[in-house]
Amino acid sequence: MNTIQELEHQHDMGLYPKRPISLVRGEGARVWDEHGRMYIDCVSGNGVANIGHAHPAIVDAIHRQAQQLITCPGIFYNDVRAAFMAKLVSIAPEGLNRVFLCNSGAESVEAAIKFARYTTGKPEII
Repeated sequence: MNTIQELEHQHDMGLYPKRPISLVRGEGARVWDEHGRMYIDCVSGNGVANIGHAHPAIVDAIHRQAQQLITCPGIFYNDVRAAFMAKLVSIAPEGLNRVFLCNSGAESVEAAIKFARYTTGKPEII
């Protein structure tokens, strides 16, 4: 076990089994370990890198937004979020004109259950 792995192992809850590889850099569909070995990233869909690592357009968009406003909680209105929601509605099937933005799959599933209960008036989900 190397220093990176030892340090992370020391503080990690251990809920997920780890592969004995320490990734330190990514570009497109490739990632590199601390020894410079390159791998093809076949698990990037597990997180937010499903369009690739360090994509220049994404890096630029993050940079521009970070210079302006890092985050805006949903309890406030926001110009970028409003434009994004309008764009989503414009490409959605007819009749779908509301958007619920969330941070994770767990949050989206929880919301879907609440929406289903509200819409049907039934408390149980099968």
